[in-house]
Formats: sequence, structure tokens, C-alpha cells
Amino acid sequence: MLKKITAKITNIVLGILVTVYIVLEELVWENIAEPVYAFIHGLAILQNAEAFIERLNRHVVLVFFLALFTQVELLGIFALKLIGTGKVIAGTTLYAGKIPVAAFTFWLFRISKAKLMTFGWFKRAYDFIILIIEKIKASAIHQSIAARLKAVKEWLKIRLSPISQYIRKFIETLRRPRAFDETN
Repeated sequence: MLKKITAKITNIVLGILVTVYIVLEELVWENIAEPVYAFIHGLAILQNAEAFIERLNRHVVLVFFLALFTQVELLGIFALKLIGTGKVIAGTTLYAGKIPVAAFTFWLFRISKAKLMTFGWFKRAYDFIILIIEKIKASAIHQSIAARLKAVKEWLKIRLSPISQYIRKFIETLRRPRAFDETN
């Protein structure tokens, strides 16, 4: 009996954690942070920064990356704490505010990954995190919740389609050049 209760509580906690992970990955990363990352990566000024970072000592890169990474993660945890305590607007605002810093940190990781992986402990930690993410994504609970969220997303897409079309038409109307009235 105790094992069944423990298993149910564990499944509920895992379900909540997986749902939060999927929402953050799907909504925040794919729809917001990834475009910000692409924008940041495309900035001409950062091409010079990439060359500069390539010349830096691996220890300097590690300290800079860890400082940014720690800041981003702490901001995310604090934002989720605010949301969890009912301060949804403040938490959401804080979470949205950390996205450019997270995108910059991700950009820094991408361009300095080879240097960072020269630290054995860093490579082991990275490989461990990737292993955990792969296990989460392969789990039945993740696949079940992802399928449900996908169905909800499609349902919302259908329900919000008329509103989306109206907004699109409205924006097109605003973009059209207007002929000036000769009488003015």
C-alpha cells in the first residue's frame, strides 16, 4: 500500500516536472529564445567577439561562461519561485527578461564548446546532463505529456485561427499604402 502511494506521488511529481520542462522547452526555447539566439548570432559585431573569444585562454572562457550560466539559472529558479508563490506576472516578466542573457550564454557555449570540453569535469557534467535529458525525453511520461500538450496546441491553433486571421488582415491593412485624397 505504501509503495503504491509512493509510486503515485512520484508519478505526480514527475508529471509536473516533465510538464514544466516541456512547456519551457516548447514555448520558451523554441518560440522565443531560439529566435533571439539566431538574431544574436547574426549580429556583425559578434563576429569580432567570436574571434576575440577564440583567442582567450580556456580558463577565462570557463569563468565567463560559468558566471553567465549561473546567473541565468538562478534567475530562472527565482522566476519559477515567484510564479509558484502566486506572483505570476513578476515571475513571467523575470523569466522573459532572462531570455536574452540565456541566448547570449548559449551563443557563448556554442562558440567555445571545444575549449570548455577540455576540462574533464565539465565534459562529464555536460555528458551527464545530456544523458538525463535523453532519458527524460525517452520516458513514457514525457511522451504521454508531450502528446497531450501537442493535442492542446493543435486545438488552440484551430480555436484561435479566426483571431489570428483577423490580426493578420488587420496588419496587412495597416501596411498597405493609402492613396491621398485629392480634396485635402
